[in-house]
Amino acid sequence: MTDPTCWFCSDDVRTDPPPGGWVYDDAHWRVGHAPASYAVAGTTILESRRHVADERGMSDAERATLADVTARTVEAVTRATGCDRVYRWATMDAYAHFHLWLVPWWETSPLRGPRRLVDAVVTGGGTTPERATETAARIRDALSASV
Repeated sequence: MTDPTCWFCSDDVRTDPPPGGWVYDDAHWRVGHAPASYAVAGTTILESRRHVADERGMSDAERATLADVTARTVEAVTRATGCDRVYRWATMDAYAHFHLWLVPWWETSPLRGPRRLVDAVVTGGGTTPERATETAARIRDALSASV
């Protein structure tokens, strides 16, 4: 099921592909770098291919594979960025379509917890398109090596 008005479902609504293209794509999930202006390099968004708001609407196969895809992506982001931890954030507020933000965090980051998420995504100033594309390539390589 798709929603033609949903940013995640429709390439007509989503006018810009993820920087560096999709780093992971299968029957249920795809992962791309967040828009460069949104967050630090390495911030990725794992999204369901179907238009579902959360785990309640997922198929058994989607629920069964979500943890594995998340863990593999977290490992790839960690390898690609050298971060100490990867924060996860999911609200489905702007679009009722499951998408999980994966945000790198370092011990040297000045903020922790929810403040870090807000700083990284809302007020963080982002990264450059070039750096996002380079980081996406490293994440893709790390994901490919984990198969």
